[in-house]
Amino acid sequence: MDLKNIKEILQIILDNLQGKEFIWRLEGSSNLKIQGVDVSVKDLDITTNDNGIEIFRNALKKYLVKDFFSQKINGRSIVCDINNFEVEINSYSNRELDMLDKIEKTLWNELQIPILPLKYAKKFYELINRKEKVDLISKYLLD
Repeated sequence: MDLKNIKEILQIILDNLQGKEFIWRLEGSSNLKIQGVDVSVKDLDITTNDNGIEIFRNALKKYLVKDFFSQKINGRSIVCDINNFEVEINSYSNRELDMLDKIEKTLWNELQIPILPLKYAKKFYELINRKEKVDLISKYLLD
């Protein structure tokens, strides 16, 4: 997934969420990519709370392909197919992982995107034992 794909998918999501106020943030490699980290992006990940899952479910229902309780995160997940790319939206039961209180909005390619800043993304990857991502982010935080 290149930056053009990421922008198109985020634009579709934002268009479908217009007028809805709730908490969510970009997660995973796409969160890192739009903050300048050189990482490949296979899908788009979003974190929200249970209320947000309901809002996403209704707003993106024409793209919805899977709706389930994930044992892996011990929380609710939905998976959408937007422009032939997977968008996974999660609500963690572990509030230490969702980091919804650390969100910052950033202007990226003319889109207002709620992100998890790199220093908190690093902490997230430390919590889930993803050393390669921790090392990668650490390199960018030093630059």
